[in-house]
Amino acid sequence: MVQFLNILKAIALGIPIGFVMAIPLGPAGIEAVKRTISKGFKEGYTVSIGTVTANVVYIFLINCGLVKLLSNNKLDGFFWIICGNILVIIGYKSVKNISNEEKIKSNKMQRLSSSMPFTAGFIITFTNPMTLSLWLFLSGTVIHPWYYLGLGPYYTFIISLIIGFILWVTLLNYLASKGIKMLNPSNSMKTQFLLMISILIIGIVFVMYGIIKFFKFS
Repeated sequence: MVQFLNILKAIALGIPIGFVMAIPLGPAGIEAVKRTISKGFKEGYTVSIGTVTANVVYIFLINCGLVKLLSNNKLDGFFWIICGNILVIIGYKSVKNISNEEKIKSNKMQRLSSSMPFTAGFIITFTNPMTLSLWLFLSGTVIHPWYYLGLGPYYTFIISLIIGFILWVTLLNYLASKGIKMLNPSNSMKTQFLLMISILIIGIVFVMYGIIKFFKFS
């Protein structure tokens, strides 16, 4: 009976915590919203599913005891650099494409880009050191105490966190897809441009911080 109550408690706490934890709009969230605005709900939501998958992989790695390897300072700096470069490339190509919107509508490069939304979401999130830092923090504070209540509540809480995360990205992309209908084409283009510039700027900051962090611990 106690175990059952702990499982119910894990669900009741895990889902809202996962939902709130996912609210800050990071690089992958910006990319998802951008694609939802420009290409529709399905495209942006697929990016978000890639993001969720990357988070699940980190949970798996941390619980398999690889946390010491992943928390190495030099490796952490390397992750910042890789993630930053990916964001710079995505941001640059997006800004370049938006300025030639009419020309690229039938371009093969656009079709290729739109065919990999899941991969984009996964890579942006997985190479983002902030993702690792978040799960390291949560594993040591919010998640770990559930382990002492039994494997049932422990894994239920982790799954509930993921469900909360999925609920948020679903709502985020839904609101983005509905919101764009209230904008005229001119404002829509401006919104996309600002999101793309944001990704580019975040990427540059990530690269700079990664270089500093990498050489600091050389």
